[in-house]
Amino acid sequence: MKILILFSLLVSSLSFAQTRHFCERNRGDILSLMNDPSARISFKNRGGFANGGVCWWHNRLQRSAFYLAKFQPEKARPNAKQIADIVTGLRFMERVVVIPGYENFQAFAKANQTHIQKTLNNWQVYDGLYNFQWLRGISGNYALPPKDMEDRMNIVYRAYQRSPAGMWIMAQMQGITSHSFLILGMDQVHSGYDMDLIDSNYPMEVVRVRYQEGDHFLVTDRSQSKFVPYVGFQEDFRKISKSLRGFCQDKGLDLLEDFTDIRDGEIELR
Repeated sequence: MKILILFSLLVSSLSFAQTRHFCERNRGDILSLMNDPSARISFKNRGGFANGGVCWWHNRLQRSAFYLAKFQPEKARPNAKQIADIVTGLRFMERVVVIPGYENFQAFAKANQTHIQKTLNNWQVYDGLYNFQWLRGISGNYALPPKDMEDRMNIVYRAYQRSPAGMWIMAQMQGITSHSFLILGMDQVHSGYDMDLIDSNYPMEVVRVRYQEGDHFLVTDRSQSKFVPYVGFQEDFRKISKSLRGFCQDKGLDLLEDFTDIRDGEIELR
């Protein structure tokens, strides 16, 4: 009996310590997590309508996991119902989700790829049918006159400076094609900007972009597809903030300082 009580106390103390650490994170901790491949979705963008991919939703689920996934590897792995609850919680960003039995999100995603992919496919269909997000994916230009492109990059940079970490951007490409990225870092350099991005087509890597005044478009170091960036889904941060506040309550989460003045992007659900 004494051994059982001591074990229970140990597990309780460990859980408290993990919660405390989770609620003591700051912007730097989130950026470190974003830089860590073990925190990423293990599989690349695929599936979706006409097998055209689900990059918008892959990125949004990934960002939700950076902020809202809490791991308890010492516990038993989740059953099918628990897995569904975890992924649903991350999709709707309605709460912090506890993921037992896994060290990190990469391991969880690898073990549950089929369920996660199905969720991403369904999410795309829902937004396409009920939120008409596909309309935004077939408007805009993949290249601009140099002055317009400079203005566009300045808009993205100002939004990045005010946004919590992991700002989402749509990459408008030629024709009806669009892609998306999460901005890991964006620095103003001489006559332009350097950007580090998380790309669902290369989920374990960091892709890079260099913009110089006079450019008409952007390309990454992994693709020659031309694109123009637009900020979107900032509303997700408001949901994430509410969930963090509810979970951490009076624990004084430094991270929430990033969420005090969230500005809408150019692509938002209405």
